[in-house]
Amino acid sequence: MNYFAHLHIAAITNTSWVGNLLGDFPVDASLLDADLLIGWRLHQKVDVMVDQHEASVLFRGMERKGRRRFAGIIQDIAMDYWLIQNWTLFSPVSLDIFCEQAVAGLVKDKHRSPERLKNMISSLEYENWLSNLGTLDGVDRAIHSIMRRWKHGKHLQGFVDDLPNVINQAEAPFLALYPDLLDYVKQVSRPKIR
Repeated sequence: MNYFAHLHIAAITNTSWVGNLLGDFPVDASLLDADLLIGWRLHQKVDVMVDQHEASVLFRGMERKGRRRFAGIIQDIAMDYWLIQNWTLFSPVSLDIFCEQAVAGLVKDKHRSPERLKNMISSLEYENWLSNLGTLDGVDRAIHSIMRRWKHGKHLQGFVDDLPNVINQAEAPFLALYPDLLDYVKQVSRPKIR
C-alpha cells in the first residue's frame, strides 16, 4: 500500500496520520513519540501482511513490461489507484472530505515529520493531490517521483510504458487483498484486554 491506503488505515484505526506514513521515510523509531511509533509500527505490519498476501504474490508474478523485482513498488501505487476507484466500498466518508481530513491531520503533526515528509505535506497544503492518485496521470506522476529520487528508478520505466495494462492487472489483486487487509488492521490495532 502507498500513501493513500496508509492514510485510510490511520483513519480506520484512529492512529496518527503522520505515524502511518513514517514507514516510507527514514526515521529512528527509538526517537518517535508514542503516537507516531504506534502508526509507524502499524505501517510496518501492513507492509509485511501485504507483501505476503497471495494476491500480492500473484500480482508480482504477472507477465508485463518492467522488472518483476520492482513490481511491489508499482503494486503499492496501483493499490492506491484502485482504493480511490472503489472508495465507496470501503468508506462512508466522501473522498473529498477524507482527503481534507487527511491533509489536516498531516499538517497538525508536520513539525514532527522528517524533512522529506514535511515537504510532501507542504505540497499537499498547497494543492491536495491525494485524490489524483486515483487517475492514470496521478499514478504516472507518483512513479516518476520515485524514479527521480531513487537510484534504481530507471528500472520502473517499463511499468510506465505499460501503465494501463499494469493498472488493469492490479484490480483483481486489490479487490482480493484490501478487505483482508482491513480485517487484519482492525485485529492488530485493537487494544489488548488484560
